[in-house]
Amino acid sequence: MTPMGRAEVLRTIKDAESNAEGIRGQAESEAKGIVSNARAEAAEISSKGRQQADEAAASIIKSSKDDSERQAGSISTEGDALLDKVKENGKKNRGAAVEVVLSAFRDAV
Repeated sequence: MTPMGRAEVLRTIKDAESNAEGIRGQAESEAKGIVSNARAEAAEISSKGRQQADEAAASIIKSSKDDSERQAGSISTEGDALLDKVKENGKKNRGAAVEVVLSAFRDAV
C-alpha cells in the first residue's frame, strides 16, 4: 500500500464532503416530502371528520324532525277528536240550553 499524497488526501476529503452534501440534500428532500404528505393526510382526515360530523348532525336533525312531525300529527289527531266531541256535546245540549235561556226570559217577564 502506498501512502497517499497530500493532494490525494484533499481530493478524497472533498469527494467525501461532496458525497455527504448529496446525502444530506437527499435526506432533506425526503424529510420535506414526508412532512408534505403528512400535512396532506392530516388535511384529508380533518375534512373527512368534518364531513362525517355534518352527516351525523344532518341525520340527528332529520330524526328529530321526523319524531316531532309524528308527535304533532298524533296531537293534532287527538285535538281533532276532542273538538268533534265538544261539537257533538254542544249539539246534544243545545236544546236544553235554549230551554234554560227561554225559561229565564219567561221568568224575568
